[in-house]
Amino acid sequence: MGQIIKTVDDSGRPIVLKTILEEHQADQRFRELFLREAEITCQLDHPHIVKAYKFESVGNQLVMALEFLDGVNVKEILKVLYGRKLVMPAIIASAIMTRVLRGLDYAHKKRDWKGLPLGIVHRDLNPSNIFVTYAGEVKILDFGISKAIHKDIHNMTPQGELRGKMCYIAPEQIRGDDADYRADIFTSAIVLWELLAGRPLYLRESDAEVLDAIRAGEYTPLTDIRSDLPAELDAVIRKALSVKPQNRYRNCEEFAVAVESAIERSYMPGTAEEEISVFARALFNKKAPESEPEFLAGYAWLMTQMQGRKDEGLELVTRLATENPQRPYVLLNYARAHLAVGDRAVGLRVMRKLARADAMESEAQRILEWLGVRRKPVFTFLKRSHPANFMVGKIRHHLMGPTKYQQEFLAA
Repeated sequence: MGQIIKTVDDSGRPIVLKTILEEHQADQRFRELFLREAEITCQLDHPHIVKAYKFESVGNQLVMALEFLDGVNVKEILKVLYGRKLVMPAIIASAIMTRVLRGLDYAHKKRDWKGLPLGIVHRDLNPSNIFVTYAGEVKILDFGISKAIHKDIHNMTPQGELRGKMCYIAPEQIRGDDADYRADIFTSAIVLWELLAGRPLYLRESDAEVLDAIRAGEYTPLTDIRSDLPAELDAVIRKALSVKPQNRYRNCEEFAVAVESAIERSYMPGTAEEEISVFARALFNKKAPESEPEFLAGYAWLMTQMQGRKDEGLELVTRLATENPQRPYVLLNYARAHLAVGDRAVGLRVMRKLARADAMESEAQRILEWLGVRRKPVFTFLKRSHPANFMVGKIRHHLMGPTKYQQEFLAA
């Protein structure tokens, strides 16, 4: 339906102009869909939703100016994963989809200037509408068939017409029910499952079989496909894929928290935009030269999280740490790799050094807390080194004694 043109605005900032394809310009339904997308997108301001700068009519053409994104959509990512028979590291899949879920949660809870809920539901979330930039940002695209409860425009589609991609439709949409935000929870869970499984969830021989599979709640446990995934994560996704909407999570934020909780029980915390960036760039051959050791160290760390590549990743990050002993991000990934698949004592020793460095303090402390080496600070809104946390921490340590792994940490 839409045509994308890359250009720059008056300030020289890269933008894209989205218009209706020429052959659809006179089609009133396409124009109304485009108007709805523009109306909704221009109201949303969230780091995980593509930003709309401006919307106007130029002659007979409707034009929307959007931020320019340099990267790939998740459909392209899945195509490469399927083609190479790869699976995405769990920490990357969860990092991408928890960002999507928080963008959706914001849209679902958006209110108008009177304080009334807009009732926005995407209704078409699928891999082509999730974008990952090479800088590691995650953005939701295309609210073109979204529903806002205060607008009559959403009733323009013929009665019972299915909107959205066939393999990414919630059961209630198939039944023709009035789908709410829980339909977005269902389709988000499909995408997360596919990122982790490395294959489609509901692809069948015919559309009718696809719809039957979704209605029946057919599901292959992720733990049957990947032995490295925790059963808790599989249970979280399975709940989000419940056929009955009332059995899913209450909102997207609750789903995101459940995913993070399941992941952090088994995987080291701290996956940020840097790691998402490294994964996207590596997958699409946007690798950096040897002059960028931070990128290569991040790439090596991710290799240690992939089946069959752990030794290769550990060898690479060890070499990089030896060659770049003054680069904190390289050392952080070196420590992570050893804590995960190498010599735990080496990882603890490096992490202890990083915990004293301002640039890496928060990341190192979070990992040490996850390892059970250190307890969380009493006042979480203050730095661990703040005098209040230092004093109360000393008292707590005196009363409770050392943590289970503190002696191991000190010995390292």
